[in-house]
Amino acid sequence: MTQGTEFIPGLPQVAKTCSKCREAKPEAAFHSHGPGKKRMAMCGDCRAEHRRINGREGRKETAEERLGRRLWECYKITLQQYRAMVKAQSGACAICGKTPDEGKRLAVDHCHTTGVVRALLCIRCNLNLGVYENHHRAAAEYLATYGAGNPLLCPAE
Repeated sequence: MTQGTEFIPGLPQVAKTCSKCREAKPEAAFHSHGPGKKRMAMCGDCRAEHRRINGREGRKETAEERLGRRLWECYKITLQQYRAMVKAQSGACAICGKTPDEGKRLAVDHCHTTGVVRALLCIRCNLNLGVYENHHRAAAEYLATYGAGNPLLCPAE
């Protein structure tokens, strides 16, 4: 029986033709990514064979290719532009001046409203800046209220 085929008595079986073996098979023989989603063009048997021969996902993307793709998808900058920014900043965070730990890289700081890329930051500075941008008014109010300590805990004068 075809991998993933579920025959349910009494229900009509919709036939679909596999793009690889060209056999007409029940729709249940084709992988789906969830309810209401289109089914794959290749039947389960052909897909399993394809994945066995070509690896689970086919040709693997190298780490460098993945970085280049992600930089473009997220920030619309190329890998060459990213490397030029790293070189211009001497490989260090634009805020604290520290270089990232071994195996880590600088994060691309950008405006979430306009998408404009600003500079490269270490993970810590990037996260802190994001929190500050989203909560700077509340933080200023907090410091105005509690900057000298909690009024409930301060000795009465």
